[in-house]
Amino acid sequence: MSAPGFESPNHQLLCSRFLLSGQWERAWATAREWLALDPENAPAHLAAGQALIHLQRPAEAVAHLQSVLAAEPQNDTAHRFLAIALFAEKRYREADESIQRALAIRPDDPWHWHCLASMFYDQGDLVAARTYAARARELNPGDPDILRLLALCAPPVLDRLKTDATHLQQRLEPHLQALALDPESPEAHNNLGVFYLNEARNYPKAEEHFRQALFLSPQLAVARKNLFLTLKQRDRIYRCLWAPMDFLVMGFDFLKHNWRKHILITLLLVPAWYLSCREIFATAVLWFMLVWPMIGVYEALTIGDIRARAGEIGARRGGFLGCRRWPLRLRLALFAALLLAFWTGVAVAVAHLPLPPATTYHERQLRFNLFILFGLGFVLLIYFALILKKKLGEYHTRSRRRRFAGMLAPGSRNGQP
Repeated sequence: MSAPGFESPNHQLLCSRFLLSGQWERAWATAREWLALDPENAPAHLAAGQALIHLQRPAEAVAHLQSVLAAEPQNDTAHRFLAIALFAEKRYREADESIQRALAIRPDDPWHWHCLASMFYDQGDLVAARTYAARARELNPGDPDILRLLALCAPPVLDRLKTDATHLQQRLEPHLQALALDPESPEAHNNLGVFYLNEARNYPKAEEHFRQALFLSPQLAVARKNLFLTLKQRDRIYRCLWAPMDFLVMGFDFLKHNWRKHILITLLLVPAWYLSCREIFATAVLWFMLVWPMIGVYEALTIGDIRARAGEIGARRGGFLGCRRWPLRLRLALFAALLLAFWTGVAVAVAHLPLPPATTYHERQLRFNLFILFGLGFVLLIYFALILKKKLGEYHTRSRRRRFAGMLAPGSRNGQP
């Protein structure tokens, strides 16, 4: 019984308000107080699970959500949040089972379809993600969160050289629609900024939207990270240092996505690539040896300015001997001196390498080829590791496709996933 003149707080109301306003720490604290008074209360466990998911603590959220389902097995909302927590824990099969139960209990809930689409999107299956996001939008056409996900599920740009203004405008339109539905959504501004950064390459517009996202939600870490990347891309010296590698990556990316369209040209280029692959690889190795370390030095000298432009408080504090407070010209002069000293040191070291002299042309070629083969082997090892990771994700998405293939009506305009 409460003391005279003091009413016990309405924990359910407080949790609801904190969750709706995105105050996850306060929602979690209130849920704990609620559970201290009533450890078996299912709504309290549900509120705790929701808050913990947003606090990036899915393992703890699973326990609370399972407590809800032990008391209320038909609670479709708890099944959905359990699926989100299990997916974050990489327990994909169990996550699929949970979202399937949620949809079986209440197939007309757009957020269950939104959750399913998000799972496909996070594992790179944009086709299935679009299908289920479109189903969610059919059930709730005016929700900005659903429209934002649908905009993110647009097919990727495979050939940047052929991306015209019309195509960009078509891809931009869903983002603008989502922003029109909720102009004060920091996530919508962040997504629009990502579009301008990665696809339109319009860095001023990207910076504008990332800053707006941070104005609306200063704690949005992804927007701060994206703003930092945008400001680096707008730095001319930084872009010049990355230009050789960007050129090679763009060339490989173009061939990767277009070789099937131009098979004859690709076959004719194979001998040229074979003859020049050593030189290309050697260029990449030299870039990593001679330029990449200096990019780190340049970032260390200028990161305070970048963070200050991003709006961080105290961004120019610290650095070696407090270098972030030094005048910009002095720091750039120091960078130029370090760059010259580094390259001179490398040249001197190479000139005095204690290697046995190669007596013949064939011995020099053999050393060079062994060096290239070692480098190629290292690159292939990384490539196959990435391929294995991708194939595991595709395996999970294929099994999820089969599981949910019959959940949409055969006559749906969205078709089968």
